[in-house]
Amino acid sequence: MHIVHVIQSASQIYGAERCVLDETTILARRGHRIEVLLCHEARLGDGQDRLEKELNARGIATHRVEATAQVNPRLVAAWFAHLRQLQPDVVHSHSLKTDVLSAPLCRMLSLPLVIEVHGYLRPDDLRVRMYERLDRLSLRLASAVLTLSGDYRAEVIASGVSPTRTHLLPSGIDLVRLRSQANLRDLRKELCKEHEIVIGMVARLSPEKGHANFLSAMSSLKKLGLPVRGLLFGEGPLADELQTRIDAEQLPVTLAGYVEQVADAYRALDVLVSCSHNEGLPLNLIEAMALGVPAVTMATGGCREIVEEGVTGLLVPQGDQAALNRALSSLVSDATLRKQLGQSAARSAEQRFSLEAWAQGAEAVYAAVKRQPRDG
Repeated sequence: MHIVHVIQSASQIYGAERCVLDETTILARRGHRIEVLLCHEARLGDGQDRLEKELNARGIATHRVEATAQVNPRLVAAWFAHLRQLQPDVVHSHSLKTDVLSAPLCRMLSLPLVIEVHGYLRPDDLRVRMYERLDRLSLRLASAVLTLSGDYRAEVIASGVSPTRTHLLPSGIDLVRLRSQANLRDLRKELCKEHEIVIGMVARLSPEKGHANFLSAMSSLKKLGLPVRGLLFGEGPLADELQTRIDAEQLPVTLAGYVEQVADAYRALDVLVSCSHNEGLPLNLIEAMALGVPAVTMATGGCREIVEEGVTGLLVPQGDQAALNRALSSLVSDATLRKQLGQSAARSAEQRFSLEAWAQGAEAVYAAVKRQPRDG
């Protein structure tokens, strides 16, 4: 089957981008003809070709459409021309802008469209909120919608999408590739002292990820006199604000930046923390678990579908800072508990989040939408 995945470019490879990498790789491995069409936005600065380079390194063919901030007639025409030229059996979209672009154009071209909902930001930015509203309308035009968690499936159905076209398909991860990543950097040795218990986040430095909650927890642990070091891996708009607070409160936290081999970040940690206000199915939790790192996470969206309380990690109520502080304190103080949770987490990730299982589910959806009548 000829499948074209479409996504907006980004300067870092986080959740949706890693899904595109792993999903296209496994589908190509299973014999499908796979290409990726990128909505490339050079205006966003350096590194926008990072995903494209990684896809090409894996042997995945890519095409690029240059875009501006807004959807305009020139962009629409270029997107239409690429889709018409490629003529895939299925288009699979992963981002707001490509959803909005692809939904009406796939209808015009009689191409089946599958939209994978990775999550909504619900930001204060009116432009992004407009795209999210348009995206919900686009979902109604799609042949099928994939959701990563039960919460998101319910939300998509509530927005007007037929339950029969809405499929729950949790992300899979390439466990072999993740576990075999070269140990390029010993980040623990570079950034931490030998006696420190290292806790951290692997996430874009943006408001919805809840880094402020993490810093508040670090302040609490510091007051308790616990030997902790916080590492924040990632880049984003909050970097300066976070550094200012770290300096002002003299917190034992380091902004570690973006790491090319994400496994190096996880290997540096004793505990992964997720404070997100809104999540679909966060890959950072699954990846950390696969490498035997226990997690403390707020019970948001798909997080509570990944972490089994007291078995593979610790769950705290969303927004409950005191509960987050207590959970981290208990893990920092108990090496035996960290080891037990980490071992259980590794087994759970392997059993529940296989990339092969994801591919089988996706293939079933592709086959179903390809059989549907095409209303051009």
